[in-house]
Amino acid sequence: MAALVVVSCVTINAREPARLAEFWSRLVGGTPVGTGNGYVLVDPGEGRTRLLFQQTDRPNLDPGWVHLDCSVEDREATAAEVEALGGRLVERRSDSNGSWIVLADPEGNPFCV
Repeated sequence: MAALVVVSCVTINAREPARLAEFWSRLVGGTPVGTGNGYVLVDPGEGRTRLLFQQTDRPNLDPGWVHLDCSVEDREATAAEVEALGGRLVERRSDSNGSWIVLADPEGNPFCV
């Protein structure tokens, strides 16, 4: 079956879009670019999903409804780098399908490696 849509960008609410875009650009590559009206885009390059950070004044009271699952070569090294960049380790998880690490960006948005 042919795809009906292609996900070209994931938009993330942020109280500080430039700061969050800088954090994520260090993880996925690319350079944050302000696109006006409180939006900052991170384009990691051909074939990779862009991230768009949009200004919001509302706090993220319930993070995690949607989160990113990220592929990495070394989970532990990635977790250490995330913490060095201002993110945090949430928990280490595993089930019958494997193991992963739950991390959060500086505004508390969770993602898994």
